[in-house]
Amino acid sequence: MELEQTLIENTLKGDMDSFSSLVLAYKDKIYAFLLKMTLSKEDAEELTQDVFISVYKNLYRYNKNWGFSTWIYKIASNSFKNYYKKIKRSRVTQNILDIEDLSCNFDDCPEIILESREDYLKVVELINKLNPEQKVALVLKHMKGFSYKEIGKILDISPEAAQMKVQRAKESICKQYKKLEERSY
Repeated sequence: MELEQTLIENTLKGDMDSFSSLVLAYKDKIYAFLLKMTLSKEDAEELTQDVFISVYKNLYRYNKNWGFSTWIYKIASNSFKNYYKKIKRSRVTQNILDIEDLSCNFDDCPEIILESREDYLKVVELINKLNPEQKVALVLKHMKGFSYKEIGKILDISPEAAQMKVQRAKESICKQYKKLEERSY
């Protein structure tokens, strides 16, 4: 935290090496978050660049009372929401196969690998159909480990409302998954 504060202050004084250090500290985290949100490597890369451009342009607005990670994820969340408004859902669902981080090791049982991958893709598709704020809240909570308080700050809502968004997202996914399973049988 203290190092971040120093890097921020030095960046505001024009030290580009300090800004480069901030970018290095957060670029992989922000990219991973945006990849989970967009399901597209290219879009995640582009949005990550947009986030850091926005960070640089708006760094003077950063409030020391916030955690820097909360602030940068708020910018990333807003970038995703703007992206989401611009695209068609059909394009996003086609990009599901871009996600390669399904980690299973069932070498002796290829049918389990196939079934796990199919279930995984169903869940990813259901997550993708959530409204943007529910999706952001769910990913921040369960994939990035943010607290409800931090999610609330990122989404400009109360911690209780953040918890409700995550809960409703999970309920929606479970309900839709159950419907898919019932249709399969």
